[in-house]
Amino acid sequence: MALFNSRISSYQMSYFMRENVNSATMKLSEASKELGTGKHANLYKELGPRTASALQMRVRETETQSFVTANDVLGSKLEATLAATNSIRGTITSVLELTLQNLTRPNQGAEAIQAEARAAIESIVGSLNQSFNGDHIFAGVKSRNAPMIRWGEANATTGHSPESVVNSIVGAGPADTATAASMITDLQAIYDSSYATDPSMNYESTFYGGTPILDSGGNPSPRVSARLDTDQELFYGVQANDPAFREAFRGLSMLASVDVSTISDPATYQAWMDEAMQALSGASEGVLKISTDVGFQQEVVETATLRLKDISIIQTLQIARLENVDTYEVATRISSLEAQLQASYSVTARMGELSILNYLR
Repeated sequence: MALFNSRISSYQMSYFMRENVNSATMKLSEASKELGTGKHANLYKELGPRTASALQMRVRETETQSFVTANDVLGSKLEATLAATNSIRGTITSVLELTLQNLTRPNQGAEAIQAEARAAIESIVGSLNQSFNGDHIFAGVKSRNAPMIRWGEANATTGHSPESVVNSIVGAGPADTATAASMITDLQAIYDSSYATDPSMNYESTFYGGTPILDSGGNPSPRVSARLDTDQELFYGVQANDPAFREAFRGLSMLASVDVSTISDPATYQAWMDEAMQALSGASEGVLKISTDVGFQQEVVETATLRLKDISIIQTLQIARLENVDTYEVATRISSLEAQLQASYSVTARMGELSILNYLR
């Protein structure tokens, strides 16, 4: 019968003990990290086949947060748009009230209408030239440049200023009803951008430099839009060449270019003031509709954002279930590893004291 005597040297035992200590130390370090961060130290090893799901949820959550951030910015932009349109409507209303007070004949304050109209034009131009984060709100997709030319400023392309265009039509003012009707027709064509006599005098040529209503092919130009979610897009752009603003400028230009208190013929005065009043009244209603539309768009953005935040909560919980550790389990594991290390250190210390010389003493 063969007997095999298996022996382990003290060196081998010391080596095994060192490896055991090193392994336990590394595990203790990982467990301490997990307890501090609340997440698995080696996430992909821990998840195994579920790693793809975790990565996919992380990508989806990042995308969700991007939409939430973009929607918050859009909400602020719409708030700025609403404030501007409300300010414009207030300015129009102020001049309209003065016009109504002097509608049938020049009353007290009629001589101030021209100055009020001129100031209103400057105010509305300033509101329409507002920018948000470097983009001009009312310029359409061509948002890098201010959309409106100031009343007395020459357009670099056409050489005309809005004031010179209107003055070339109105001159010293209407002398009779026929002349007034002809001037009104020409001004309508200019603000509709259909003035064939000199197209460079049109609203979209001299007054306005943003995105035109129609492209070169005669099709509607694209409006500014934003994607609120993966499957939801919102077209929200308000442009300074929208009909309500053009009507506001038409009515105001009629009053700014002529001192109506000097029109002596009652019928001519009535025709001129009626047209200006109708333009301003229509503009006020149009701007009110724009404000209402912007308010509705704000609600759409807010609803989409709230939905995204709810989705984010669900996604965050799902990610936490995969990535987070059970802190009680980790604490128990740390206690076990600490006990294991203490035992290893104790055995190692006792082995260091074993030698033949100690035995022979």
